[in-house]
Amino acid sequence: MKINLGSALLTALLLATPAAALAEQDITTDHGAVWQVKKLGGSTQAFLQIHNTGSTDDVLTAWSCGVADTTTLMGADGKPLQSLTIPAGQTVTLAPKGPHLVLQNTHFAIAMGSILPCAFTFQNAGALAVYFNDAPTPAGN
Repeated sequence: MKINLGSALLTALLLATPAAALAEQDITTDHGAVWQVKKLGGSTQAFLQIHNTGSTDDVLTAWSCGVADTTTLMGADGKPLQSLTIPAGQTVTLAPKGPHLVLQNTHFAIAMGSILPCAFTFQNAGALAVYFNDAPTPAGN
């Protein structure tokens, strides 16, 4: 009998993985938007929707975007937030006049065609990769 080593390893991994880890995740995001910034070291803002399809609230506890030295979650009042609750069965929108991300001291210009990967960490859902597509910066911002 011939055993395929790759299949055997995959089977062992699946058997060792808890069922909860294989279940569908309750937190999802849409691709977001990040305002273009023409100069190296500039600042910009990023937005997206976070969906909680689960039956319990979850909390966004950490965020980072490797393209910037600092990524801050800001509230609608312009003050930094330490966390953001995503209510069960609801969608929370990060938007210009609501909570949003501020990326400071970008490592390169964000121009047409840019896609920025970032990382979010949720209290229950754990780590989640999120992506932001460039968008023209509105006048006055």
